[in-house]
Amino acid sequence: MTLPALPRRFHTITLGCKLNRFDSAAIEAELEGRGLRPAPSLSEADVVVVNTCTVTARADAEARRLLRRVRRENASCRLLVTGCYAELEPGTLAAVERVDGLFGNRDKARLPEILDRIGVPAREPASAPAGRGSDAPAGLRFGERGRAYLKVQEGCDLGCSYCVIPRARGRSRSVPADRVAEGLRGLIRAGYREVVLTGVNTGAWGRDLSPRGRLEELLRLLLDGLGPNRIRLNSLEPLTLTDGIVRLLAEDPRLAPHVQVPLQSGSDRILEAMGRNYRASAYLERVEKLRAAVPDAAIGADVIVGFPGETDDRFEETCRFLEASPLDYLHVFAWSPRAGTPAERMPGRPRAGETKARSERLRRFGEARSLRFRERFVGRTLDALALGDEPARGRARALTGNFIETTIEGARPAARQPLLVRIGRIEGNTTFGSAVGVPGWAQLPDALPVAGGPPAR
Repeated sequence: MTLPALPRRFHTITLGCKLNRFDSAAIEAELEGRGLRPAPSLSEADVVVVNTCTVTARADAEARRLLRRVRRENASCRLLVTGCYAELEPGTLAAVERVDGLFGNRDKARLPEILDRIGVPAREPASAPAGRGSDAPAGLRFGERGRAYLKVQEGCDLGCSYCVIPRARGRSRSVPADRVAEGLRGLIRAGYREVVLTGVNTGAWGRDLSPRGRLEELLRLLLDGLGPNRIRLNSLEPLTLTDGIVRLLAEDPRLAPHVQVPLQSGSDRILEAMGRNYRASAYLERVEKLRAAVPDAAIGADVIVGFPGETDDRFEETCRFLEASPLDYLHVFAWSPRAGTPAERMPGRPRAGETKARSERLRRFGEARSLRFRERFVGRTLDALALGDEPARGRARALTGNFIETTIEGARPAARQPLLVRIGRIEGNTTFGSAVGVPGWAQLPDALPVAGGPPAR
C-alpha cells in the first residue's frame, strides 16, 4: 500500500476585509509551523485555504465561484474553507464543491485538529509557531507587502438592520493592550514599517475591558514606543472618531493621516431605518473637525445605495450631503437583503435599475473627488512607504500617509522603505512621483513598542 505524500505547499485566497487578511496570516503561520511553504500558484498547492466574506450577496456568489475554480484548477488539493460565509452558511458551501475542512470564525481555534484530521501532521511541538490563535501575532507574515495588519478588536455590538457581521463574528471583544503592543513589536521586528490596526469596529476598542479603555489611550501607548515606524487606522465608526483621536492625527506624523468613516446614507430617515446611531449632521461635524485639524488627511466613506425606503428624494439628500462634505473618496455598495436581518423584511425596495443608476452616479462622484484630492498634491512632497514593484510594468509603488498610491519613477526603492515622494503628475487613475528623501519620522531613534502597558484583562 502506498501512503499519500505529505503536503508540502499551501495557497491562501482571502476575500473581504482587512480583518480577514489578518486571520489568513494566522492560518498561514499555523501551516508554516507544520513545515508547509507558500506555493507559487493555486495549481501547485497541496493545501488551499479560502477565507470567505459575506457582507453582500455578491460576496457570497464570489466565494461559491472561487470554490468551483479551485477544484477546476487543483482537483487533488486539500481544500479548507473558513471566514464569515463559512460561519453563517456552512451547508451551502459544503454543497458547492468537495470541501475537506470547513470551519467558521468561532471555530478557528480548531484549525490544528482539522489539519491533523485531513493529513497535515504537526511537526515537533517546539517547531510550531508560538502563541497560535486568532489574535496571536507570533510568526505572522504578509508577503512582500510593505504593510502588515494587526487585529485589535473583533465582533460588533451596533446591530445595524442590514448587517449579518455581528452574527458571523459575535459581540465586540478587545485584544488587551499588552497583547496588541506585543503583536506590534513582533511585526516591526519582522521588518514591517507600517502596521494597520484592524477590527470590525476598531473604535470600540476597550469598551469591554475592565477597567474600560479607549482607542486613543491604546494609540498613545503604541506611539510611545513606536520608533521610526508608522501606524494606520482601519475604518472608524463616526462617533468613535473622537476629539482625542483627531488630536493624535494632527500631532504625530507616525499616525497616518487617513481615516475611512462609514456614512451609509446622507438621509436621516434612511439612517434611522438602518439602525445607525447618528444623524447626518453629527457625521458631518466629525469629519469637518478632522479636516480642520489635519487639512491634508484623506477622508473616505462607505455608502449603501438602494436601501428599502430610499426614494428619489432621499437619495438626492445623500447626494447633496456628499457634495457639501469634505470626503475625498467613496466605497459604494448596492444593498442586498441578508437572511435574518430586519432590513430583509422592510418594504419600499428601489427597483434594480434605479439602484444600479444611483450606484453608478455615486461612483462617478467618488472618482471625481479622488482625482480632485490627488491633484491638490501635484508638485508637493509627501511621506510614503514603498510597497514593492509592479511586475507587469517593472515599476515600484509607494503609499503616502494620506493614502495616495504612487508609481515611483526613476530609482526603485526596496519594499517597506520609508520615503519622501514628490508627486509629479496624474494620468487617469495613476499618480506618478519620484523618491526624493526620507521622512522625518523614519529618522527617529530605533525603538520597539512597549511590552508593558495595562496588564492583560
